[in-house]
Amino acid sequence: MQTKEQFLNLKHKRQKNTLNKTLTLSLSILLTSSILFHPVKTFAAGTEDLTVTFAESPTQEQNKVITLPSNFDSVESVSVNTGEVDYTISGNEMTINVSDGKVSSKGSFFNPTLHSKEATSVQYSDRNSFPSSIDYSDDNGYSGTLTPLSPAYVVSGSYTPPSSKTVTISQTVSNPSYLPEQLEYNKNNYSGTLTKNNDYVVNINGDYVQYYSGTVYSKDSDTRKWRQDYSGEVYKGGTDYKNFKYSYTVTITYKTRSSSLASCSYKGVSPSSNTTINFRPKCVTLDDGSSDLYTMKYNFLVTGISDAGAKEK
Repeated sequence: MQTKEQFLNLKHKRQKNTLNKTLTLSLSILLTSSILFHPVKTFAAGTEDLTVTFAESPTQEQNKVITLPSNFDSVESVSVNTGEVDYTISGNEMTINVSDGKVSSKGSFFNPTLHSKEATSVQYSDRNSFPSSIDYSDDNGYSGTLTPLSPAYVVSGSYTPPSSKTVTISQTVSNPSYLPEQLEYNKNNYSGTLTKNNDYVVNINGDYVQYYSGTVYSKDSDTRKWRQDYSGEVYKGGTDYKNFKYSYTVTITYKTRSSSLASCSYKGVSPSSNTTINFRPKCVTLDDGSSDLYTMKYNFLVTGISDAGAKEK
């Protein structure tokens, strides 16, 4: 029969074993839960570059269809060495469109009218008589032909047109044989020829008087100074270019897929035993391009005790 002291010792031992079993089981469950349900970062997704070259073409806007690599996952970036680029993806094919690039090569030639400008020139004359065109050249190498900008116009002086009048004069001689048939008239800017007006007469002095008459004319008076303005487009030659061609180099940076499911595994604790095994849960690609491993959620019941030596009698 147990003494009171033996009973108390046995009770204390049972309480201690029970506490140990509880602590051991709790630690086991906590450790298993942490392993099973916590996401584990395994690797960052890799990136690779793919270079696509467009051959020289006279067309500035070009496009090309390429087959994407077998390990292609998604596009990280697409850039071009010149101009603009955009793309579309259908299945394993990418259509690349490029435009607005700089000229990659060109041919040169001498163009006599490469540079041009508007030029003017002025000519003056005492008469309204100017050429229909004039040649132009300057120290900067421009040359060409100028034509009248507008009709010539007077910049100074005046013009008096010619006029006429009838005059009559007399000629007195002592002998009628001295009387000419005509007289030349030149007086006060008027000139002309006068002819006999009827027969001569004898004055009181016994002299012979002959009258002459006719129309005389004055010359025009022109002191004007004329101006003619010329204008036109003149040219200077230089090196020009033709046969423009365009070439593009497109760089595609893309994320790669995992090449093997073996890289997507995690060592965890089996919920049914203490044996360490490999779980292969689903690999999930995150927005930042990396991949996480998520284990499956297991519901299980742990029975028994962790220390067989502590089993109750």
